[in-house]
Amino acid sequence: MDGEASPSRPASRAKGEMPEQIGSMRKVQPMKSLLIVALTLFSTAAAVAQSSSGYQVDNFDFVGGVKIEEPPKPAPGTKKFTRLRKLTSSTNLVSPSRTPLNQLTSLGLGGSLEGFTTGNSSIDGFIVESGRRNSVDPLLLYAIMHQESTFKPRAISHKGARGLMQLMPGTAARFGVTSIFDPQQNIEGGARYMRFLLDRFSGDIPLALAGYNAGEGAVMKYGNNIPPYAETREYVRRITKRYGLIRDPLTAQSANRLTGSQIASAKQKESAPLSIYERSVFAVRLPDGRLQLLSQ
Repeated sequence: MDGEASPSRPASRAKGEMPEQIGSMRKVQPMKSLLIVALTLFSTAAAVAQSSSGYQVDNFDFVGGVKIEEPPKPAPGTKKFTRLRKLTSSTNLVSPSRTPLNQLTSLGLGGSLEGFTTGNSSIDGFIVESGRRNSVDPLLLYAIMHQESTFKPRAISHKGARGLMQLMPGTAARFGVTSIFDPQQNIEGGARYMRFLLDRFSGDIPLALAGYNAGEGAVMKYGNNIPPYAETREYVRRITKRYGLIRDPLTAQSANRLTGSQIASAKQKESAPLSIYERSVFAVRLPDGRLQLLSQ
C-alpha cells in the first residue's frame, strides 16, 4: 500500500515534480541566450581594443591567438640617426672584420707569397712590395691577378682593362700609373686601388672586390652591397674562393705535382667568362716545388 499513489495526490507529483523542472528549464534557456550574446559582445570589444593597442590576433581561436607586435612609430619631429663609417688612412692596417676573409691585419704582410708564385720571380717581388707598402695582403693581390690576367703582363680585356691587374686607363692615371704595361707600376696601381676600396668599405673584402670590378660608385649606389650584376657577383665569388684556397693550410699538402708541359698545356686554356659559373680552381705544385693557381 505504501508504494501506491494516493487518489488525492496529483499524478504529476508522483512522477518527480515535472512541472517545476520544465518551468526551470524555460527560465534557464533565456539566460543562456543572454550569456552567449554577452560573451560575443565582450569578444568583439576585446578584439577592437587589441587592434587599437598595436597588435592583432588570429581569427580562428581568440584564447590562443597569435600576437603580432609592430615596432613603435617615432614621434613626429624625431631625427633618425645612422651609424657613420670612419675611413681609415692608407698607412693603417685594416682592422679585423666579421669573417676570416675580411681580416687582413695578421695575414701575409711579410716578405713572400708563402710558397705561391706567378712563375716570374720579379713579378712575385712586385706583388709583395706593393702589398706591404699599401697594407694589402700580397696573397689577395695574387688572387686578384690570377683572375684578372692569369699572370700575363700584356693582357687586354674587351673593355680595355690592361696589364697584370687589368687597370682601366682612367683608374691607372687616378692612382699615379704612367706606364700601364710596366709590371711594377701596374701592380702598384692595383694595390693602391684595393687600399682605397678597403678604406672606403671598412675593410670588407667582398665589397672591395665588387668595387674593383664594377667601380666603387656601383657598390655605394646599392647601399654598400654587392651590386646585383651577375658578372660582379661571380667575380667576387671566384676571388674569395681563390683567396680562401690559398689561405687553407691543407692546400699545399694536397697540391698535385705537374710537369712543365702539363703546366704549359693548362695555361693555354682560357678562363671561363664571368657570365659562366667557374666550377674548378686548384693549386698545383711546379717542378721547382713552388705553388701556383690554375683554373679549368
